[in-house]
Amino acid sequence: MSKKNIVVSAVAALMLLPSAAHAWNYQGHVTVAEIAYQNLNSTAQKQVDALASKAYLSLPKDIQDKMDSFEGASQFAKLAMVPDLIRKVPAVDVWQSMDESIPATLNQWDEKTTGAWHYINQAYPATSQCDFVHIPNIKLVANYLYEDFKQNPQAASLMFMSHVAGDSHQPMHSISQSLSKTECVTDLGANKHTLNIPQKDLHHLWDSGMGFLDTPYNIHELAKQLQAINPKESFDLGETANVELWLEESYQLADFGYSVEIDSTPSEAHYSQGTKYVKQRLSQAGYRLADELNAAFAEK
Repeated sequence: MSKKNIVVSAVAALMLLPSAAHAWNYQGHVTVAEIAYQNLNSTAQKQVDALASKAYLSLPKDIQDKMDSFEGASQFAKLAMVPDLIRKVPAVDVWQSMDESIPATLNQWDEKTTGAWHYINQAYPATSQCDFVHIPNIKLVANYLYEDFKQNPQAASLMFMSHVAGDSHQPMHSISQSLSKTECVTDLGANKHTLNIPQKDLHHLWDSGMGFLDTPYNIHELAKQLQAINPKESFDLGETANVELWLEESYQLADFGYSVEIDSTPSEAHYSQGTKYVKQRLSQAGYRLADELNAAFAEK
């Protein structure tokens, strides 16, 4: 894949942003990865620094410029937002662009682009008879990424691991509700659950962190602040790479998320409680990503 093709895909993704499903906005993904970076041991930090530098140098200037716009973030953290820009690029080409080979487990499906790697549309409510889940999905991809990375740490794999760790903690990337009471018509992770707000729908309300992530921050300082509010010891993080747990936790927030009726405006109380959940999920994702990487490099 030429760098020109990546640029075209990146520009297309940016143009489609208002209607596309991007879990957390770019700043949210960078913040998750920066929290992770601040919790890496020195060995893991050196390893991810080298891989992140390799990935950055392989990317076209348009994407590098987008990465560079985040103040205070490590190179590793900035890399986490890139997968949302290259969803329509064939997966194998992403690895090839970094002089790497895609893990066989990630190149086995008819759908060769990475768009479906970001979510799993489990039907809500749990009693629903609808089945919106298809393969590939974030659960399978995240498990394959982590297993391969332990044996074969690659820059492209690191980039996607960082991104899907964030995606799996965004509630609207784990669920979908039917728009019809008589047939199964997915709302695409609440993208079609329209609201009377600037973000237009429930999915993008969560992407924006209830609006919290729409304000530019110094990412290094924001990561520190979130850790002070939600210290690591306040969570039961479970075993490393337990993606099923992460998605289950996200799904459990569906009751709260969907409590906002379609075409309505969320209350101030909803925004307040939702922002607390957002900050918790960003922090959990960062801590868990750090644990994954510390464990992976400890085995070398």
